[in-house]
Amino acid sequence: MKKLAIVLGVLMFSFGSSQAQELLELLKKDLNKEKRSLVAEAMDIKEENKTAFWEAYGEYETATNELIDMRAKNINKFAENYDKLTDEIADEIASTYMSSKSKQLKIQKTTYKKLKKLMGARQAARFIQIMNQVQLLIDVQIASEVPLIE
Repeated sequence: MKKLAIVLGVLMFSFGSSQAQELLELLKKDLNKEKRSLVAEAMDIKEENKTAFWEAYGEYETATNELIDMRAKNINKFAENYDKLTDEIADEIASTYMSSKSKQLKIQKTTYKKLKKLMGARQAARFIQIMNQVQLLIDVQIASEVPLIE
C-alpha cells in the first residue's frame, strides 16, 4: 500500500504522464492484491456468502480504482502547475478533491448496504472499517509526500 501512496505523491512529479500511468496501473494491481489478502484474512466470511461477497468486493474495487485514477490526475495537475498555480487551478484541484471524497463516501454507502443485506450490519461495518483504515494509511503517506500550496 505504501508503494501506491509514494507513486501518487512523488512519481507524478518526476515522470512523464505515460510512464507514471503505467506504473500506477502496476501498483494498483499490487495494492488490490494486498487489499484482497487483507480482507480475506480480516473478514469472517461464511462459505455460503463468499461468492456474493467477492462479487460485491469486485464492484467496490473497480469503483475505488476509478477514484485512485481521479486522485492521481489531480495530484499530477497540481505538480504540473505547482510553480504557476493560479486561483482558478487551485479551485479546480480543491473541487476535484472534494468530489472524489464525495464519490468515495457514496461507494462506501452502496457497498455497506449490499454487504449489510448479505452478511448483516456488523460484518458490513467491519468491512467499511477495514477499508477506511487502509485508505487512511494511504492518505497519510500521500500527505507526507505532496507539498502544501504556497
